[in-house]
Amino acid sequence: METPATERVTSELTEQFRGAKFDNILKCVHCGLCLDNCPTYRELGDEKDSPRGRLYLMRGLWEGELELNQDVIAPLDRCLDCRACESVCPSGVPYGELLEKTRGILLEHRKQSVKEKLARALLLKGLFRSTAALATASQLLRIYRWTGIPKLITQSFLGRILPKKFVFSQHLLPNFSGKSFKKKYADQLLEPTGGQTPKGRVGLFSGCILDVSEAEIHEASLKLLRASGYEVVVPGDQGCCGALHVHSGDRKTARTLAEKHRNSFEPRKLDRVITNAAGCGAQLKELHHLFPEAPETEIDKWKELENRTIDLLELVASESESLNQQNWNTNEVSVFYDAPCHLMHAQGVDVNPRKLIGSRPGVKLVPLPESNWCCGSAGIYNLVQPELAGSVLQRKIDSIRDTLKKHPETKILLTANPGCLYQIRAGINQAGIPLEVMHPAVFLAGRLQS
Repeated sequence: METPATERVTSELTEQFRGAKFDNILKCVHCGLCLDNCPTYRELGDEKDSPRGRLYLMRGLWEGELELNQDVIAPLDRCLDCRACESVCPSGVPYGELLEKTRGILLEHRKQSVKEKLARALLLKGLFRSTAALATASQLLRIYRWTGIPKLITQSFLGRILPKKFVFSQHLLPNFSGKSFKKKYADQLLEPTGGQTPKGRVGLFSGCILDVSEAEIHEASLKLLRASGYEVVVPGDQGCCGALHVHSGDRKTARTLAEKHRNSFEPRKLDRVITNAAGCGAQLKELHHLFPEAPETEIDKWKELENRTIDLLELVASESESLNQQNWNTNEVSVFYDAPCHLMHAQGVDVNPRKLIGSRPGVKLVPLPESNWCCGSAGIYNLVQPELAGSVLQRKIDSIRDTLKKHPETKILLTANPGCLYQIRAGINQAGIPLEVMHPAVFLAGRLQS
């Protein structure tokens, strides 16, 4: 007698979960300390949309007690994967790793909408994997910006009559350069500035979207690294980190991208691999999670590369002695710092960026309440879950507006992740708040006088 399809799928799922090393899920003691830190739980108030509730769902799949249906899939899809829960979990549950493994398994069994299939084909398997495709898209969108259409839509009566999602998408558009940063500097050896003896040689990770947009971020990163006494190399054959693929469950593509990353950076014998995008940095520090069946010797190689990976702000903060000897603009300026989730929660980096920014001559770092609250960008979450992403963002925008009333002298908001930068900038522009949003590297390099 043929096994019913539902039972067959449940059996296959259980087998895959049990082979995927889910024992860490048992660390959860259901204390609930994660609830108040979870954006989706705070917005929706549903236990299934909390870390604890999602862990129950994952455990049910692992133990074969739950069937795969929309009641299980939807809450797992709605997770931002911001990992704020990990920062308060007393048991050390690796929630992000468990969620991403779960999404990887479910991708093989769940039905996908036409919208999901299109997004995967065009973005994850197409655009983000191809430097040429990204450069072409960048050029086209740069021309689109040049026409003035986005500005017309967002700053005229059209912004009041067109669908809100569409208007927000125009605010969200990055500043595309139309050129590849890594091609510009491919494998050049960039010496430290000021005649300094090199402290070491580092490789700058350029990523995918950031390689062709917001060009000043990478340029500023080069300036800070060289001023800190490092030789810098930009590998010309590097690619995407694979974070978006992992978040969406496409672990196969993510593994291919991880191999490409290692093949690009490892042979160059670099002392450090530098990232300036929080999401990329978090992914590049956890690549070994993609290869659970690899032998220990291979896992050790991945971990060695991960251990050499460091966020730009973390490294530059540790080299403050070199930077303090540089000439800095001392004009007074007040700034906010918004902590990207994947820098603060996933990488555990929070004190150093604040210390680095606040210790610069003339700079006053104004505390921003709930700066650790997710902005709702979360990779491409704001594209696939726009309503919930918008609600999460609105809370941050309200906090910024209220704080600005108390500190009207503040002119700049800094955040160290491109997705967060696009999202917060879009929210601020749409709300008409007079703040400039920029990457900390751009701010710091702008005050560093050559």
